[in-house]
Amino acid sequence: MLLTLLIAVGSFAFGNVKTAYSALIGGGISTLVTLYFASKVFSVRVGAPAAKIARAFYLGEVVKLLLTAILFGGALFWLDVSPLPLLLAYSAALMAYWLALPFTFDASVSTL
Repeated sequence: MLLTLLIAVGSFAFGNVKTAYSALIGGGISTLVTLYFASKVFSVRVGAPAAKIARAFYLGEVVKLLLTAILFGGALFWLDVSPLPLLLAYSAALMAYWLALPFTFDASVSTL
């Protein structure tokens, strides 16, 4: 979310209100669908069977993709947004999770 705000401020500084608004919408879509996915995955109890955990991951990912398509379609169809800042902010927010992963991975984590 912080990256989305930084991109929106940068878009406003170098562009206009429409580009900042578009960046906020794009980053917001990424944040919203990721929060849904995390809530779905972490709703499974610790020690649940592997099949139940895998089902939560797959279902969460499918719904995340569908929500992303619906929210992008809605944003592009109903809102007055610029497509490029929308997609760039979405991509940057999505990449932030991948780029942060090596810094949050702890090799000493043991299984429960």
